[in-house]
Amino acid sequence: MESWRVDPLAYFKRFDVNSDGKLSADELMPALQSLGFDPTKDDVKKLMDAADNDGDGMIEYESEEFVALLDELDDEPLDKVLEAFKFLDKNGDGQISADELRQLVTKFGSPMSEADADKLIAIADQNGDGFIDYAEFVEMQNMSTVLI
Repeated sequence: MESWRVDPLAYFKRFDVNSDGKLSADELMPALQSLGFDPTKDDVKKLMDAADNDGDGMIEYESEEFVALLDELDDEPLDKVLEAFKFLDKNGDGQISADELRQLVTKFGSPMSEADADKLIAIADQNGDGFIDYAEFVEMQNMSTVLI
């Protein structure tokens, strides 16, 4: 759990649609996708089977099942989003400056226009501090396909 840059409990609770304190397979799928994983239904079933200690088909937050789920996720290879964030986070402080991100997206790969880069950064920097933290970066990755 030390590898998480956000509070995993708070993060996954956002996907608990019916607020019952448990994650179903249907709720887990979009949570994993938002983290940069591309799981199949079979992948989600395997994760659920590995973490669901009581066999009810749900992962309870207030039990060892949630810890088991996080352990299973940590066993997976680092996802592309986390790798990209770590690459951009040169000093390892858990954030990327908006200026560095602007330079990257306008000069490398398939360059964005300055206007599109500004839109992306405005969306990504949700708290307006001039930096993109990991949670904001994940959200930006989800939104970037909409803007491109």
